[in-house]
Amino acid sequence: MRTLLDCNCEILVFRVTWNSIFNHKWSTFVQQVACQNLWDGPYRLLFCSSKGDKDGVMQELGKGVDTNLADYDKRTALHLASCEGCTEIVVLLLERGAHVNFVDRWGRTPLSDARSFDHQDICKILESHGGIDPMGLDSQASCCEIDSTEVDMNEATLIGEGAYGEIYLVKWRGTEVAAKTIRSSIASNKIVKDNFLKELALWQKLRHPNIVQFLGVLKQTDRLIFLTEYLRNGSLYDILRKKGRLDSLTAVAYALDIARGMNYLHQHKPHAIIHRDLTPRNVLQNEAGRLKVTDFGLSKITQGKDVGYKMTGGTGSYRYMAPEVYRRESYGKSVDVFSFALIVHEVNLGHIMFQGGPSNRGEDPEKLADKRAYEDSRPYLPSIVYPEPIKKLLQDCWHKNPDRRPTFEEIILYLENIQDILSIKACCSCVVL
Repeated sequence: MRTLLDCNCEILVFRVTWNSIFNHKWSTFVQQVACQNLWDGPYRLLFCSSKGDKDGVMQELGKGVDTNLADYDKRTALHLASCEGCTEIVVLLLERGAHVNFVDRWGRTPLSDARSFDHQDICKILESHGGIDPMGLDSQASCCEIDSTEVDMNEATLIGEGAYGEIYLVKWRGTEVAAKTIRSSIASNKIVKDNFLKELALWQKLRHPNIVQFLGVLKQTDRLIFLTEYLRNGSLYDILRKKGRLDSLTAVAYALDIARGMNYLHQHKPHAIIHRDLTPRNVLQNEAGRLKVTDFGLSKITQGKDVGYKMTGGTGSYRYMAPEVYRRESYGKSVDVFSFALIVHEVNLGHIMFQGGPSNRGEDPEKLADKRAYEDSRPYLPSIVYPEPIKKLLQDCWHKNPDRRPTFEEIILYLENIQDILSIKACCSCVVL
């Protein structure tokens, strides 16, 4: 049985024989963004630090990457290692000159993150290096409550509608943030509301460059409103609708952003977080061009093994729904992998599949889900458009057997290999020009 890990080895050979495999249409597809260092810098250092990958961290530091370089949210490698409980990485970063009190955009230091997740050993290490926690007790709060007087909802601007209610642009402490209102059917039911608040309390603890940051819940007597960071560029759905076909390097970068965010959720400890409603509308873009996954209201925490929940067929979006969900069967993390494959298909890793909208956009979503669940229907992948590694990725990710689908960690490695190939090809094209 061949897996994506097997294919990663094959890609090394594919890298050498690029020109013999790719036709002229594919080769012209990469030239628009040739030789741009879109994925260099601190990002891989952050990723390896959050995974506890010491070899990866050493490799990036060996390249001369600044230990204190941060992402758009001013999150450093030390923040992520402290958050994830990666003690060895924390020690390594501090030895290499990491700033122990670097403050992210929410005013949190690495010690704030370590305390939030009760990583006592890391707290002691950071404190011994002069680490402080400006958040104090707030960093350990179950769910941050924000006084309603801090946000004037009368001045709010309606910017959209989400799965649970309207979304507004508001100002909080001088910063533009998104205020998401919860429908009365949810807010008025105490049990449902309590469960929803538990989901938000979980979301509050998540810290990753590809996850939308939850900020707090407004104290309101008549309705439930929670605040998240505001991502000015909108959703992936909006981006695709406006831009249509994307170039290959951008498509791969988008796929990697989503995969990294989802891998973080799936590797969450002590229980994995399953999104269950991964769609282009639930992927947002910040001003730096990075994609972030949002809205975990439909997600659940797996108990024990990666199976056991049953979802109603109406959960999530039919268009991106895994077959086992539509059939109301037990499910696991691989339902998100299936949805991811359909998003990647739309993001246009191929040549022509997205021209103003998905190729199946006119088809009824429920009928589409039914055909995928009972007829094993999948989007068409013509060989002349999709190179074999891309076809392999999509086919594995939307495999009818959930156990045969790869993990997001495997997907990331696979996509990184493809990204390397595209970058090499782009640079070679520049030289030729």
